[in-house]
Amino acid sequence: MEEIHEFERERRALDQMKGPYRWAMYEDWERLRRYYKDNPTEVLNPLTTYNDNALHLVVFAGRMDMLQFLISLIREPQMLRRALIMKNRHGNTTLHEVAPSGNLEAAVLLVDLDNNVRGELADVSYEGVLEIRNQLGETPVYRAASFGHTELVQYLVKKVGHKNIMPHLQRSSDQTSILHSAVIGQNFETALWLLKEYPDLADRKESNGLTSLQLLAQMPSAFQAKFRKSIWKMLIYKCLFNDDNIDRIPPNDLESRINQPCQSSCSKKITKFRSPGSRMMLEKMQNENSLLELTYLLIEKDYSWMTSREDDVRRDDDTNHTPLLIAARNGISEIVKKMLELHPQSVEAHNIDEQQNILHVAIMHRWLEIFKLIKKSRLITSRMAMKIDSNGNTILHQAATMRYYSADTQRLGGPALQLQDELLWMVRVKKIISPHYIMKHNRENKTAEQLFNSEHAKLLQSAQTWIKETAQSCSTVAALVATVVYAAAYTAPGGNDSNGVPVLRHSSFFFTFAVADTVSLISSLASLVTFLSILTSPLEYQDFYRSLPFRLHLGFTLLFFSLITTMLTFTATILLLIHPQKKWTTSLIFVVSFLPVPVCGLMQLPLFKGFSQGLKYIFKKITRIKISIFPVRGN
Repeated sequence: MEEIHEFERERRALDQMKGPYRWAMYEDWERLRRYYKDNPTEVLNPLTTYNDNALHLVVFAGRMDMLQFLISLIREPQMLRRALIMKNRHGNTTLHEVAPSGNLEAAVLLVDLDNNVRGELADVSYEGVLEIRNQLGETPVYRAASFGHTELVQYLVKKVGHKNIMPHLQRSSDQTSILHSAVIGQNFETALWLLKEYPDLADRKESNGLTSLQLLAQMPSAFQAKFRKSIWKMLIYKCLFNDDNIDRIPPNDLESRINQPCQSSCSKKITKFRSPGSRMMLEKMQNENSLLELTYLLIEKDYSWMTSREDDVRRDDDTNHTPLLIAARNGISEIVKKMLELHPQSVEAHNIDEQQNILHVAIMHRWLEIFKLIKKSRLITSRMAMKIDSNGNTILHQAATMRYYSADTQRLGGPALQLQDELLWMVRVKKIISPHYIMKHNRENKTAEQLFNSEHAKLLQSAQTWIKETAQSCSTVAALVATVVYAAAYTAPGGNDSNGVPVLRHSSFFFTFAVADTVSLISSLASLVTFLSILTSPLEYQDFYRSLPFRLHLGFTLLFFSLITTMLTFTATILLLIHPQKKWTTSLIFVVSFLPVPVCGLMQLPLFKGFSQGLKYIFKKITRIKISIFPVRGN
């Protein structure tokens, strides 16, 4: 019965606050202001089912003006104190709710108010708002770090004081460190500042036993470096935001940032370019730079790779892997490269359960960049290549298996190119493995070649179907182009005179027409023959290594070239017929006529890219063979 009455009271209270709730949610701040001005005693009444009051909501929204107004309505110190420590059902006070918006001004106001009220009440038994934890065991400092607001974290840390900061550096419910929380949220600028201030955080582990570096090694998306790998974005960043002479505010003068928001030349530039895109670009670029610096600092302090010895206790999941192996598995070459640079012996680390080293892992997951990093040292490669895992698999078996293969990560144009890439991996690995390992059987009594054939049977079938359908479609297009340009050769623009000689033969455009039509016919017929040779091929494994991809690439190139020359023929015909008097008319016709060509090129770009990757490797190999047979002699 008592629960029913409690529910009824809550329902009535929420019904009464429907208006303020709606105005807050839809950001109608003026109506909300008028309501509380007329009803100041209702400021602390809950508006949501989670017991959030108006202070919680305006702080969450980052509205400093509304926060100041609502606080001005609370005049008694006891009520103000109650307002500051009042929690919602998540255990969050108003200061906790500052974290999502990162409003430094609001945090300064609330902390100063708390200090003033505690001084007025002269009761030291009151817990300060900085010390209060929510239901997850997070203090405001911890929560601010979770949301990645570095300046807010710096301010709150200063107010807590370095002597009292240690309890704030972990969540009491599961002992997760503040550095882990910042890394999990990919707030790398905040994480970097915390690591520099408190270096011991690097050694702390999550409840599941992972260090911060191991967490980073599980985040391949964070290392994609969309901005660092984009030349034009880097250029914009350098032009707009880089300034070596920025007047930086010292860390111990954070309050001055509030009164001088445009103090630095960098912030003036950001104010000038206020578009959301430019601000987002700056934040992402800074976060990426902080990520690299954070990674390097963590690697310097990491010696977990020394724990993967033969006599170590077997563990589960990623605690069984060093950061190097986790990074190799996820293709994060930045971590692998720096790890091998600072801790060269870490390359000897291996998975305790499966006895796989970094070479096994790189080959298994098809990370070519990491494979090349290991190959830089002939001795390391030889040592790694001798390792056989707990299932009897050599590194050649790892190249043969599709256990971890993902077409999405390889980003190739079709099944035929995927199969070619798999065959290339077998060739790469055979070059670094001792010959007597090639015929070695694993625990399933299979050699690497037998394993490759059984694992890739479905891919072979898909590749055969795909390349047949592609060749058929392209041969049809090539035949149509050949028919059109062949017919065009016998229907000269402007017609012929009584002797059968083209009337417009003396025009420069007629010469262009004749040459382009001839070249288009030759290239389209050559393309047709190339695609027909694919259709008559046996389509076995080895055909997909060199022959078929080369023919397909050649056929596509010839077909694309025939389309270009066909459009050139068409353009020359139009110009011969209309006799344009102005140059801009001629230019416009050329542009409009050639529009299908770049569209076709862009649509087939991924396919051409896939071809080029495979052919580049093959031609490199052929060049080396030629050099070895016909060495270049000095004069």
